[in-house]
Amino acid sequence: MAQRICLKSLSFLVGIAVFSLSAVEMAHAEDYKRTVITDPSISRRCELLTEKRAEKIANKQRILALIERNKHLQSITPENKVTVKRKLETNLGHLQHELILTQTQIQYQEENIVRKGCPGIAL
Repeated sequence: MAQRICLKSLSFLVGIAVFSLSAVEMAHAEDYKRTVITDPSISRRCELLTEKRAEKIANKQRILALIERNKHLQSITPENKVTVKRKLETNLGHLQHELILTQTQIQYQEENIVRKGCPGIAL
């Protein structure tokens, strides 16, 4: 009986010790985040890279909207407007090509951000 009580109290004390250690580690992590000195040149470079990436993503969204608009215009264009249909099809091809280029540029920007080692960036 005494051994059971000792084992229970021992396991209880171990649990408290583990909990308090994890709380201390969390406090150290918070102190570390507040005291880390970051190089301003790295921050500026990372900001520029993320801004370029955001611009490319906005451009991609515009191209996708133009593609949807082009498809809609193709569907409502009368059959007797042959030149209009042909121009819309040509325009669609150019837009799809631009979309592929933009996606490649976005991928390059993301790889560049990872390669440069920007801290705290979630892609």
